[in-house]
Amino acid sequence: MVNLFQSNAEDFQYILDSLGQTVQINNQPVNAVISNSTLSTDTDDKKISTLTAISRGDRVHFNNEDWIILSEVNGQRNGRYRAYMRVSDYSIKFNFQGMVKAFPTIVDGKVFDVETGQYMPLPNSKILVTLQENQETLLITVGQRFIKMGRAWAVEGIDRTQKGLLILWCKQDQFNEAVDDIENEIADAGSYVYALDITNTDTTIQKDSTLELNVSVTLNGQVVTDKTVVFSSSDSNIATVDENGLITARNTGSVTITAQLADKTEVKDTILLTVEEVPSASFSIMITSTSSKPNEIDVGGYSKTYNANVYKGNKNITDGSQPVTWAIYADNQTSSTTRAVITSQNGTSCTVKSNDNYDQGYVQLKATLKSDNSVTAWYRINIVSLW
Repeated sequence: MVNLFQSNAEDFQYILDSLGQTVQINNQPVNAVISNSTLSTDTDDKKISTLTAISRGDRVHFNNEDWIILSEVNGQRNGRYRAYMRVSDYSIKFNFQGMVKAFPTIVDGKVFDVETGQYMPLPNSKILVTLQENQETLLITVGQRFIKMGRAWAVEGIDRTQKGLLILWCKQDQFNEAVDDIENEIADAGSYVYALDITNTDTTIQKDSTLELNVSVTLNGQVVTDKTVVFSSSDSNIATVDENGLITARNTGSVTITAQLADKTEVKDTILLTVEEVPSASFSIMITSTSSKPNEIDVGGYSKTYNANVYKGNKNITDGSQPVTWAIYADNQTSSTTRAVITSQNGTSCTVKSNDNYDQGYVQLKATLKSDNSVTAWYRINIVSLW
């Protein structure tokens, strides 16, 4: 039988090739040899040997379970790294002001007595929790509560003397049904409630335009600014949204825009955005004349010329692509008149002549857009006496 802890360095690569298997160490694939340990009859520890550097506290995923390396690793010996690891028997959720994170842990109801060399049972109301020491677990504080094994517990002491490991001394605590989520094992779940609201009231924009989302994040009703918000669009063909919440309308239609907390994706809000086609600029007509006193024509057959200036929005259409038709009416804009007649016209101008009957008074000149007869303009002309 091969003794992995006494094998020669030149033999280990062969052993690794023959007996090794791929495990995950801190979420990275590593080829290692796993074997049973006789270190203790009280625990189901295993040996791990590998050419990859390992450290105490490393998390190993092996045989569909999480394990934690408990022994100190004194560098590479005989060409390999070796250590003892123990299965993580519980996943414990810690609540960091509303951010719930679960960690693989080893829970003990006994402690090893150095003087006697034996394990001593802890009181029923106390346990030891061992987990990897990392940036997230270092946030655990004395007094912090968690729920496991149908009980509530509180951290009453933290031991950091074993590099790579965090050992929590915990005592049984009372449930607080007002805030504890007992079913999901989240202590103080109701004490830290996040909410996210999109505060924009405009939900309709035009194609090719933009809209910046305004988002409010609160913790227990108080605005917080240290949370990252992630934005998404249900259909990027209609509208896209960038990391800052700036929406760009691409095509007409309806799309759902979602804003959610990056580290609490269940905290979110949505709006239904409608993208409309850009409305065509409306046409208008302005009648002008270069004659002196353009709003007056002398009686007795005198004439003046009037021009139709067609606009689309604020742009003057001067290429003749939008011609008008001309007509003349009585001052009431409905009845016919004999005071003046149109003697000539084209799509941009006309000539108005007073009749010879010396009938004085107002007439109304009308220009109508050929492409849209709802677009009209009127010009009031006074037929006046020469004297």
